[in-house]
Amino acid sequence: MPYVDDVKSSWVSNIIDRCEATGLNLTHGITVYVTVKCVNNIELASTVFSSPVYISLDNPQANTASLQIDPITVTSQHDYFAGVASTADVQSNQLCLQFHWDGFEDVSPITGYGYEIVDSLNNSLTGWTHAGYRTMVTKCGLPLSSGTSAVVDVRAVNSGDHWSDTISKSLRISATSPSLTGLDSSLFVFKSMSNMLLLLY
Repeated sequence: MPYVDDVKSSWVSNIIDRCEATGLNLTHGITVYVTVKCVNNIELASTVFSSPVYISLDNPQANTASLQIDPITVTSQHDYFAGVASTADVQSNQLCLQFHWDGFEDVSPITGYGYEIVDSLNNSLTGWTHAGYRTMVTKCGLPLSSGTSAVVDVRAVNSGDHWSDTISKSLRISATSPSLTGLDSSLFVFKSMSNMLLLLY
């Protein structure tokens, strides 16, 4: 390891094109470099340093992570407020989900995230999908049904291919308009000296 403490002192390899080091005391999150020195028959030497190798032995931590679903409404002639729904944890869109997350932690590099969307019966709608380094996803083409819930699961992976615990968030799908009673309505007008009151039943 150049410029830092030695993990293992130098030794001579018995194989010309590779070597193996055993008995190392490596801990999660440290960065290791390998120094190779090649010497020929007349004692001329060349030295090279490897690229950094990140030691990853543990899972990323999810206890500080958070996940949010951004409810989406359906745009139609009956919608007064289209776009992001005003009621949290409920949306009318039956095709798309938009969600974002942050707060996963690891002293070794986090190399990506995965997500899965399941329905109320725990049927997977997407399977586990790799999101790369993105922390926001808009997923469309989903078979979401009004009156059911969708659950989003997210987890992180580090350079050692260790996955964190899963964090989850659910959203209610409601795309059915309120039904009318079918009863006739009546309008009553009450007038006083200073006020007029309209009552609709």
